[in-house]
Amino acid sequence: MSEPDEPQVSWKVLERHAAVVASDRVEAAKVVEVVGDRDADIFTGLVLKVGLLDRNRYLPAERVRGIWARRVEVDATAEELRALPPYEEPVVERLAPDGGFLTRLRRLFR
Repeated sequence: MSEPDEPQVSWKVLERHAAVVASDRVEAAKVVEVVGDRDADIFTGLVLKVGLLDRNRYLPAERVRGIWARRVEVDATAEELRALPPYEEPVVERLAPDGGFLTRLRRLFR
């Protein structure tokens, strides 16, 4: 599906709503979110919308074969994409300012 002269791009410039082309050569999903650590340049996966009313699905980075600005090619069939596990938002823990690390450490040993 890729053009021979079309260069691939970094995962960091992948556009939201980029087409996800399955290994059976059909456009099977859209990119909702790119998951990774931009500062460390670690790409971990994609959050996909497979069906209009379906929940978001998570595809690990290892399943991505190529990235272009408006398209991603993956090694999963359209059926496999529909069977991916739902994407669960990671839990972010925020610590309230309570006196800092030493105060929390002292509480542990009371």
